[in-house]
Amino acid sequence: MLTIELPFPVTANAYWMIAGRRLIKSKRARAYIAEVTLMWLDAKSKGAQAFGEDETLALAIAIHYPVDKRKHIDTDNALKVLIDAMETAGIYQNDNQIRHIQISREEAKDKTIGGVRVCIKSCPNEMALHDGTFIVKEVHR
Repeated sequence: MLTIELPFPVTANAYWMIAGRRLIKSKRARAYIAEVTLMWLDAKSKGAQAFGEDETLALAIAIHYPVDKRKHIDTDNALKVLIDAMETAGIYQNDNQIRHIQISREEAKDKTIGGVRVCIKSCPNEMALHDGTFIVKEVHR
């Protein structure tokens, strides 16, 4: 299992921009991806390992929202940017490896900037949802 603390993501609404006739990632998006990549390289230097392309993954994500309401983005907008940044950084090969995602909103440790804690682990391709509790037996043990 991998647990990594990452910076608070930019909103998906500011992720893309039009340049001429092309749709490209914005400067803020590229800066966020670069920051995630640097944090991943640091984690790898301390022994963390990337997930192989044949692994099916489960993610548990805790989004720590900053107090600043201008940075308060929708959870789903944060999720897309975060998942793309982790793929680009090389934590996993392709976001289609992700089979299960659990997200929680939490109080930020640093109230000014917020952040994200991501736990990733391999899981079976076929999973059974526990009745009524949103517990996936193959993930939550």
